[in-house]
Amino acid sequence: MRELRHDVTAVMFAEKITFSIPGFCQGGNTIYGIENQVNCDIIVGYKSVYRMCFAMTCFFFLFCAIMIGVRSSKDPRAPIQNGFWFFKFLILVGITVGAFFIPDGTFHTVWFYFGVVGSFIFILIQLILLIDFAHSWNKVWVENAENSDNKCWFAGLLSFTVLYYALAITAVVLFYVYYTQPDDCTEHKVFISLNLILCVIISIVSILPKIQEAQPHSGLLQASLISLYTMYVTWSAMTNNPNRKCNPSLLGLVSSVNTTQPSW
Repeated sequence: MRELRHDVTAVMFAEKITFSIPGFCQGGNTIYGIENQVNCDIIVGYKSVYRMCFAMTCFFFLFCAIMIGVRSSKDPRAPIQNGFWFFKFLILVGITVGAFFIPDGTFHTVWFYFGVVGSFIFILIQLILLIDFAHSWNKVWVENAENSDNKCWFAGLLSFTVLYYALAITAVVLFYVYYTQPDDCTEHKVFISLNLILCVIISIVSILPKIQEAQPHSGLLQASLISLYTMYVTWSAMTNNPNRKCNPSLLGLVSSVNTTQPSW
């Protein structure tokens, strides 16, 4: 989970609430409710994301604990997982609303580190699943080609491998063009270059003789898919840079492309 910055939509949302309810956020940026005072900052930007993610984590952890030991739909607890959607929705809404009343304190700092660890594990699991998927894909198509003497299977593997590498290389070029500046955006340059080098390394390692002996079905298909995914993660990280000089909006990119086209 990445730390998100205040965006225009969130600010407009807060301003809309303020103008809709007179005195709603007056007096030191606080909401004067019937019994509680809530800092307006927690309903916008990354703080609201932290609290919503905290609520969803509590919700799913609760049902994970309830379903421990359930092996089939015949278990008496199985209907809890498969039904009661109305009540589960109410529970989720209740936990989410309650999360916004948690005092600031050290909550955001602590939850930030939970998010860092959780996001690392999440990306690692995604990488393992992608590698396993590409490995199974490569194994099935190679076996089909060997058993049927149909070279179209090899052509298909080659086509997808070239396609993934082409998309990854295209992404790198676009990143350097739109997400870096000659005298700025050093972090972006480092991220793009480092990930590009790592993609080249994994591509070389995937075809080494020692690797081929241990994993006969290892090849460039897996490396190309991981390279493309790495470029996606790189782009996802760069889009959270608050510096608009290094992080143009999607609308800005489209406008830039349109203005560079020659007029006839």
